[in-house]
Amino acid sequence: MSAVARENPDQAVHAAVERALSKRRGDAEREVEAILDATLRVAERVAPSAPRVADIVAEAGSSNQAFYRYFSGKDQLFRAVLVRGTERLRSYLAHQVEKATDPAEQIEAWILGVLTQVVDRTAARQSRAIVRNLGDRATAEAGESGLEGARALLRDALRAAGSEQVELDTNVVYDLTFATMSRHAQDGTAPSPEECAHLVRFCLTAVGVKAA
Repeated sequence: MSAVARENPDQAVHAAVERALSKRRGDAEREVEAILDATLRVAERVAPSAPRVADIVAEAGSSNQAFYRYFSGKDQLFRAVLVRGTERLRSYLAHQVEKATDPAEQIEAWILGVLTQVVDRTAARQSRAIVRNLGDRATAEAGESGLEGARALLRDALRAAGSEQVELDTNVVYDLTFATMSRHAQDGTAPSPEECAHLVRFCLTAVGVKAA
């Protein structure tokens, strides 16, 4: 027995329990991530059909028992996939905006970052498959938190650019950009560099911000 354990057995026991719980939490997180990643791959592969739980757990190298330990069913699974996706989008946009040197470039980085979701064809196909299975209303509800974070990044960039109507300008740029992304996602197409550049110019002009 160590000197620490002899002097403070309660602390030693607590530390041992925390180590065990930490390992279990880490194992659970990795198992959930594997299931979420497998869901994207299987949903893309079998689209427009709905993926089966059996196929998802096989793809993840997991089991039905593990699946139902974390998810009540496929609807909850699809919501989890979408929530993770919107949070990853928010994080990606934050990184792109942070790299920009002035507010106009931040707005441009935000717009192009959103459109990257359909420029990346694999990501676009996977997202379309998840949305198709979840439905429009549930998709909007599941993505609300992460997308509000994305909206906040745009709002801050517009405020820094000197917008006199920050909320209105935020809504205009946000709606135009996501409408463009959604149109391409539904059509299975990607915006050309010319279309991306035109959307950036149009938005900057509409909100009265001069390009860098």
